[in-house]
Formats: sequence, C-alpha cells, structure tokens
Amino acid sequence: MSKARTQKLQDGLFLYLTLAAIIASAFHFWPLEDSKFWQMLNVSNLCCLAGLVSLFIYLISSKNHFQALSSILHVSIPAYLVINFLSIAFVDNLSRPASYTIKMLLIFLGGFFLFQRAMLSEKAIKTAYQFIVVAALISIFSCIYTRFTGAERFGFHANAFKYGTYLAILLPLCSVYLLSGSKYQVLLAIFIVPAAVVSAGTMGAVLSILAGFIAVLLFVEKRSIKAKVLLCILLLLPALFIEDKYFEKAIRQDLKLTEEDNVNLRQRYIEWQAEINLLEKRGVTGTGAGCVNDYRSNFYYRLPKLNTLKDFDQNGFLATVAETGLLGLLTFCWIIIHYGGLAFRDFLYFQCVKNSIAWRLSAANMASFVSALVANMFSSVHYNGILIIFVLLLGLISSVSKIYGEQNSEA
Repeated sequence: MSKARTQKLQDGLFLYLTLAAIIASAFHFWPLEDSKFWQMLNVSNLCCLAGLVSLFIYLISSKNHFQALSSILHVSIPAYLVINFLSIAFVDNLSRPASYTIKMLLIFLGGFFLFQRAMLSEKAIKTAYQFIVVAALISIFSCIYTRFTGAERFGFHANAFKYGTYLAILLPLCSVYLLSGSKYQVLLAIFIVPAAVVSAGTMGAVLSILAGFIAVLLFVEKRSIKAKVLLCILLLLPALFIEDKYFEKAIRQDLKLTEEDNVNLRQRYIEWQAEINLLEKRGVTGTGAGCVNDYRSNFYYRLPKLNTLKDFDQNGFLATVAETGLLGLLTFCWIIIHYGGLAFRDFLYFQCVKNSIAWRLSAANMASFVSALVANMFSSVHYNGILIIFVLLLGLISSVSKIYGEQNSEA
C-alpha cells in the first residue's frame, strides 16, 4: 500500500472517530448512565482514548518530543494538566482525584489531538460543523420530548445544569454557522434557537446563549447577519413564555437570588462564598483536582448550609481555583486567553479580508466561546460528558486558524 493511500486511510479514520464522538456526546451516558465504567469508557471517551494512543505513538516516533507536542497544542494546556497532577500530592484519598485527572488527560490531550488530526482540510471542518448541528438537534428535541411527556430529565441528560452547559456551547456554534448559510439553513437556525430555549430549564443556559449572540451583534459588520441574530434574540421572549407556562417556571425560579423561604440567600451563592473562603488556607495548593466537595463544608463559617444545592450547580471558575489553587486558575485562564484571543483575532481578520467561509466558521467559534465562558459560571465545563465539547471548540478554533490563516498568508 502506498504512503499516500495509508495517509488517506488514517485521515478518514480520525475524521470518523471525531464525528462519532460528536454524535455520541448528544446521548451523554445513555443507556448506562448509572454505570461508572460506562461513564469513563463511553463512545466519546473511547474515541479520545484512540486519539491519546495515537498521540503517544506520534510523540515516540518524533525526534524532538517537545517540538512535536507544541506543534499540536498550545503550552497552556499541558501546563494546566501538570498543575492538576501536582495538586494530587495534597489529597487524603487518591481514588477521586486520580479518576478526575485521568479524564482530563484523556480529553485535553487525546481529544484535542483527535480533533486536530481529523480537521486537516476545509471539507473535514465543514463536515464537523454539520455533525455538530445534528448533535444539537438530537439533544434539543429529545429534551423537549422528555420534558413535555413529564419525565424529570433533559433528554439524554439527566441533569438540567449539565444539559445547560452542553447546550450553551453547541447552540451558538451551530446557529451562527447556520445563520450565515443558505436560506434553508437560516430557517433551521431560526427554528432551533427558540426550541433550545424552551428546552433549557436553567438561567445559566439562557444567559450564555444570549451572551454569544450579543457578541456577534457587537462585532459583526454585515447588516444582514445582525438582523438575523437580532431576530433570534427576539424569539427568545416567546420561547421563555412557553417555558415558563409549561415547565413550572423553571427558569424564573432559577433566576431567584433567595431560597423558597424568601429569606436566605440562595445556596448557589453561599457555595461560591465558601469556595472563596477556602482560598484563605488553600490558595496555593487547592484541595486537589476533583476534591472541592470534600473540603468546602469546612469553609461556610457563619453562612447557613441549607443542603438545597442541586447536582452540578457549580461555578466552574471558583471550583478550578478551589481545587488546583491560584496556579490552576491562572493556567486555565491562560487557555482561555490564548484560544479566546485566537477566536476573536481570526473573526476580525477574516471579516476584514472578506473570506466568507473562514469568517462564517470563526464567527460561530467566537459566539460559542463567549457562551461557554458564561455557562462555566453556572455549571463547569470540566464535567465528564461536557469537557469533550469544550475541547472540541478549542480544536475548531485552532483548526480554522491554521487552515484558513495559512491560505490567506499564502495568497
């Protein structure tokens, strides 16, 4: 078999694994959501595992390992992973932090390499965006079905907050992509945006989606795109009315600052304060990756601990600094600054040079990135089943920049 033929087969395999990971992410941990084994080795994670093995083979076969690694991903990612691993030295029980850091390694390294290796061409990137649209449709309409049939779940996601973060990343990504396409794609976007809000169920999801759209409104120059995005924002209002009427005012309740007694501050914000208090004694070391729940109760002080906090209702930024210390937060912010800056820079550059295809993709990436940052305040992007979509977004930003940036530099 010729070298070109082998390369083509490898490219196809990486792309198929990426597409499988994207679609599988919409099904979350279904049908074995109570199995710890399946939560670790579901389809999406297995695809990332294949990427991790491929990365190790690639590094071993390279003469300069560090140069080979730096050509794939920015130094901020391995720096963040190192801080997470070092934080394990300060924990009492290794089982939880070990599982957590293995997951981080699997997704950040294996997943990122898989996505980068798959998206080496314009055709591959466009295919990835098309499958992202499919994943969003599966997730949104399965959620609407389960909510309207009375099930206490959000489609294939059993938890509202995890679903909200998943939706907050995918919806701006696919809707802005569609709004810049054909008239049928525009109609699809205008249809799924209000449907997504009806399905959302949490304040964080709605605020995140709104933030992504506002970012596009502020920076885009095309009036036609501004009008379409503005229409989507206006459609949020009737969607919120429908959600409020049929689903026991879930989003309105999530907006409240107080508990049901209208006296005590909502437990969500008390938890945030406890994590800030924790920094007084563990600001350098943190509690250890994935271990904030083991220590947070000791830092309520005079704050009332009401035990009303729902699962996965957690500020991702505060959880990061509480678990890995200030260095962990700084390195995570380094990732955000690098890839967020890359997304904004590419968007403005492609808009300036009037590269319509690159601009379309970079606009979607920018909107999704802004939305992801807001969503991380209400439910962490680090959760299993959600992290892979966040890393996919980083991979899309990097791939669009490399492929279309190189084309413009060559021109």
